[in-house]
Parts: sequence; C-alpha cells; structure tokens
Amino acid sequence: VPGNRWWQKLAGHPAYREDFKLQGVLLSHAHLDHSGYLSLLRPDIPIYTSLESALIAKAIQDCGQADFLAETVYAKPREVTNEGWLASEKTYKIAAQQRPYHVFTDSVPSQGVQEFWEGVCEKRPLCPHPLTFLLERHGRVGNLFLRFWPVDHSIPGAGAFGIDTPAGWVVYTGDIRRHGAQAGASHQFMEEAAQLNPLVLIIEGTRADLADNITADSFTEEDVAGRISEIVRQAEGLVVADFGARNLERLNSVLQAAEDAGRFLVITSRTAYLLEALSQCGASVFYTPLGHPRMRIFSKARVQHSRWETTLCERYAHQCVSATEIRRSPHDFVLCFSYYDLSALIDIDLSGGTYIYSATEAFNEEMELDAAKLMNWITQFSFTLFGNPLARENADQQDPLHVGGHARPVELLEMIEKIKPRYLLPVHTECFEFFEKHFGKRKDIGLIRPVAGKPWVCD
Repeated sequence: VPGNRWWQKLAGHPAYREDFKLQGVLLSHAHLDHSGYLSLLRPDIPIYTSLESALIAKAIQDCGQADFLAETVYAKPREVTNEGWLASEKTYKIAAQQRPYHVFTDSVPSQGVQEFWEGVCEKRPLCPHPLTFLLERHGRVGNLFLRFWPVDHSIPGAGAFGIDTPAGWVVYTGDIRRHGAQAGASHQFMEEAAQLNPLVLIIEGTRADLADNITADSFTEEDVAGRISEIVRQAEGLVVADFGARNLERLNSVLQAAEDAGRFLVITSRTAYLLEALSQCGASVFYTPLGHPRMRIFSKARVQHSRWETTLCERYAHQCVSATEIRRSPHDFVLCFSYYDLSALIDIDLSGGTYIYSATEAFNEEMELDAAKLMNWITQFSFTLFGNPLARENADQQDPLHVGGHARPVELLEMIEKIKPRYLLPVHTECFEFFEKHFGKRKDIGLIRPVAGKPWVCD
C-alpha cells in the first residue's frame, strides 16, 4: 500500500497493532473460502501449505479474473489515483511480487514445479520467489515446531496442522472428511494427533447438525461414481456433468463413466491448466493425465485468448475439440461444464440431452440466484436433469449424486473422542449448539466458544 496516509486512517481501530509482526500463515487447502483473504496480506508474509495447494492456488490466479481478492500467490503493485483510490499500476512495467510459499512434500519435486511456479502468464512481469520445500511434513515457524498431515477433502492437497507451543500441542483439522479416496490419510491424522495429547483441538464443523440424522447422508464417493456411471451409460445425446472445478476425485469418476460408455470427456482449458500443473507432483489418486485417450479440451471461440490459454491449446492441439465437432456427434461426449461455462452451449446449439448436477447445494442467497439461473439454462436447452441445485445434499436418499468434503456429525464426534484434547474449539460451523450439546458439560474436554476481540487463555 503506497504512502503512510492509509495506515494513519486505520491507526484508531481497536485491532490495530503498531509493532505486530506476522511470522507465517497456515493454509489448510486451496478452496477460496480459505485462501482468498491471503490477498489482504502483505506479499512478504510466508504461507505454509502443501505443495498441491500452492500449485492449485497459482493455477486459479493465473486463469482467474483480475480481482484483488484473487491475489493469493502474487500481488500486483498499487498506485493512488487522482481521486484518492487504490488501483493496480496501469503501465504494466512494475513487476508483481510473488508471495513466499513454504510447502510440505515427501520429496523434492521436478524442476517443472519451480518453472510453473515462477512462470508468467500475463503481460505484467513477475518478481519470483522460489518455493521452499519442507520435507517429511514438518518445519518451523519462528520458534514453533510445525507438523502437517494430509487429510481427505474434496480438493487435492488438503491438510491438518499441529503446532507445538510451550503450553502444549494445538491441532487444527482443516476441512476434513472420511469417505473419499484419501480416507486412510484422515484416519492416520487422527491416530497421530491422539498420540500428541493436544492442549487444543480446533475442529471444523460444517455439517454439525442438531438433527443427528446419521443415516440420510452416509453415501461415499464410490456411491456417487456408480450412480454417475449408470446415468451416462443410459443417456442419449449430449451429457453435461456439473461438479466442483477442483474436485479431481469426481473428475476421475466422470472420466471412468465416459470411458465405460464409449464417450470422450471434455474439460475446460482452466481444468487442463490445473491438471498440467499438478502432474508435476508425481503419482497420486487424484491426478488424471491430460494424455488419456478419452480426454479432450474444449476450445472455446474467443476474439482473443489469454497467454496461458493460447500456449496450452498449442501444446495440446491434438486433444482440443470445438463446438462444431460436439454439435456433429453429441452422443460421443460428456462435457465437464458448470453454470459459468454454459454460455458455450449457445455455440454447440443443441436441444435435449442429460444434465448431471453433482455439486454442492445452494446455501446462501447468491448461490440460490445462480441456481435459479442454472435451472433456466437447463430448461432453455431441454435437458433432462439429474440432481437438484436447490435441494440440500442428498435430499433424495435414493439418488446419491453428490457427497460433500466434510465429516458427518457422527464422524466429528468420533474424531474428538479419538484425539481427546483438553480443550475443543469448533470453527467453520453455523451450529455451535451441536458441540454444546455433546461437550458443554464435559469435565474432561473443555468447550471454547470464541468471542470476537477477546483472546482465549487456558487455565
């Protein structure tokens, strides 16, 4: 932020600290509800996360809109306009500053990882900051020892953290589940965290619910894969599969369904860019090779392509497919599109087909508006819809088209009882009452209810 006047404006705020120094930020995974506010930090503050999360964050920023809250990996220089507003420097002569990322990994990756990390995808130059590799999943932040555990979630690279403080271990689950391909990793985290006898367990509670309905939502990713395969096998005409853009486990399931039905899977250029970046990490259950014989990349008609998209399409020209080719034989394809890609259907110009909604339900007003627009698109193109963008996850127990990335209520309780912290701090939840019901009167596990602006001090 140029000049001191901006900081002088903030000096009267109760949270302002003159000499406050941030030694590092722990990033559990690359979903934007966790990573997005990195954009608000000074670009010299270190970020600690998994190698996969770092690469995903860069891929998202490279391919995304030029938005201030998307500057998770590199920050553009600012200038003050004549009107007194902060704006991006307009000449593009001053380099963007890359944030220092310290990444947990089992081994030093290929040179291609650093080349991708320091690569420039727009006309503004980049002042690069090489990745720092933390081997064996541990490191230090200041004088504190830090551990990292991979866990199961709906995006690659998700992890939990443990911090060895003078008062005892503080453990954070990150976003976690136990019903995906990495379920074993979540179990290992629970086992090893329990051995630390932690002072505090900070646990996510996205699906905490007083209803305690543990049967209605017990589907797994394997169930979803089977149902999608059945729908694709029986479908006529074009198939559109809509799921989270970074849910690569779901992508593998849809690819298998397409292959079993003799179809080609068509992904967007943004997804292809992400897969190419992650392919540098080595073997994983999540990484689908771009060279798969049944995979294609959608070449969208544009007046002008971004630099990253132009070079990507040149590298994979033999795998690119156009709207004209899809229109010619729609029964040969499954399109991995979401609401934000549906304008491409105008170029494909078809009526009829199958739309599989395999993503999270709308849980706020903005998502409800998008879901209503999505329904209009589906009606416009006369798709047969499977799934419901407006329904709660798995409202129809007979049609498991989506499972989320978070532990069920019974799994949250099992995790807490297994790790047995001295204190419990729920976060990422709208139902603190769930934890109050089960731990509010416990003597062995003290429940912490955070209060804005007030630090918590252990007994």
